Amino acid sequence: MKVRYTATLAALTAILLLTGAKCAFNATSGSDGGSGSGLNNDDRNNTVSAAAAAGSGQFIDGPVEGLRYESGALSGTTGKQGEFQYEQGRPVRFYIGDIYLGEATRGKPVISPLDLVENGTIDTPAVINIARLLQSLDATPGDGAITLPTAQAALAARNEETLSMPFASEHDFINSASQVVASLTAGYPFTAVLVDADTARRHLTDALAAAGIPH
Repeated sequence: MKVRYTATLAALTAILLLTGAKCAFNATSGSDGGSGSGLNNDDRNNTVSAAAAAGSGQFIDGPVEGLRYESGALSGTTGKQGEFQYEQGRPVRFYIGDIYLGEATRGKPVISPLDLVENGTIDTPAVINIARLLQSLDATPGDGAITLPTAQAALAARNEETLSMPFASEHDFINSASQVVASLTAGYPFTAVLVDADTARRHLTDALAAAGIPH
């Protein structure tokens, strides 16, 4: 089904907020058991169980730094190696600011654009278009990683609704993504353009091979 893209360029330039610390994920309950920690045995067991339910993963097309993510009670921004945290057995959603990229059905050690599209493969157009957008916004091309731009103060305002890109529609995607790339990379010391599909596919293929992921 064709995804409708209704946001104007002005709205898109106001939603790139790539901040947010990881939420603490622990559980406490009951009263002080009299120990120095202030936790009784049940409290300690609950805390251990909650901590054990959190996993660590990496988002790749090369490591991708600056993606916003949400998984249950956990949220934050991917680090230099694309690292993120997730709740075991829970989905993980990824965004560029408030632009929704997609959702992996559950967290795992390595997630790529293939996991953000149902039954996604290296030949799925929506998968390649997600990779095209990520690669096009890379602030430091050529270093083997993707670094998404830090929001300027003027672009820090959040939109009230999540914005969707028409990743499944080639024509609509090119029109929308070209505007987004032009706007969000205006401060780069070089002119960024929308990466073509063949280049994006090769880049993603190499990243998957380096991570040992079948594709």
